[in-house]
Amino acid sequence: MSVIESIAANIGKKTKYILDFDDNTEEIVIYGAMNLIQTTVSFFLVIVIGFIFGVIYESLVFTIIVSILKKYSGGAHASSPGRCLFIGSVISIGLSLLISKILCKQSVWGITVIGILCIAISLYIIIKKAPVDSEKKPITSNKMRQRLKRDSIVTILICSSVMVMVLLIFKISGNLVYIKIFECTGLGTLWQSFTLTKPAIEFLHKIDSLLPF
Repeated sequence: MSVIESIAANIGKKTKYILDFDDNTEEIVIYGAMNLIQTTVSFFLVIVIGFIFGVIYESLVFTIIVSILKKYSGGAHASSPGRCLFIGSVISIGLSLLISKILCKQSVWGITVIGILCIAISLYIIIKKAPVDSEKKPITSNKMRQRLKRDSIVTILICSSVMVMVLLIFKISGNLVYIKIFECTGLGTLWQSFTLTKPAIEFLHKIDSLLPF
C-alpha cells in the first residue's frame, strides 16, 4: 500500500468511527480521499517542476484540462498513485515544454489548424470510446455510462469555446500567453482522449511496468 493509499485508508477508518456508517460508505470515503490527495500532490508537483523548467502556467493549464476531462471520460490508470503522479508529471511538463519552445512559435494559421485537429480528433475518440472504466471502479450502469459520455462531449465543446475565445483575445492583444493557453487546452484534450485508446493504454501500462517504484 502506497503512502497516499495509507493516508486515505486512515481517513476512511476515522470518518467511519466518528459518523458510524457502513463498509460501502467507508470505501467511497477512502476513494474520494485518495483522489483528493492525489490531485493535490499532482498539482503541487506540476507547480514545482513547472517552475524549475519555466513552464509553470503551461503545465498548470494542461493538467487542469486533463484532470477535468478525465473525471468524465476515464482512461488509462497506473498501478499505484505514485506511478500515476510520476507519469502524469512527466507528460505534463514534456508537452508544456513542446508548446513553450516549439509550437507557440508557429504562425497563427498553423496554430489554429493544430487546435482544430486536436479538438476534432478528441471529439471523435470521445464519441467512440468514452467512458473507459477501470477494474477497480467498473461502470455497471448504462445510465451512468451515457451521462459520462455526454459530460465528456460537453467538456470538449467547452474547451473548444475557450480556445476560440483566447485566440480572439490574442489577435486583439498580441499577448503570447493566450496562444500558449490555446495550445495547452488543445493538447490537453487530445492527450486525455488518446489515453482512452488501446495503443495508449498498452503503452502506459508498459511504462508503468518498467518503473522501479
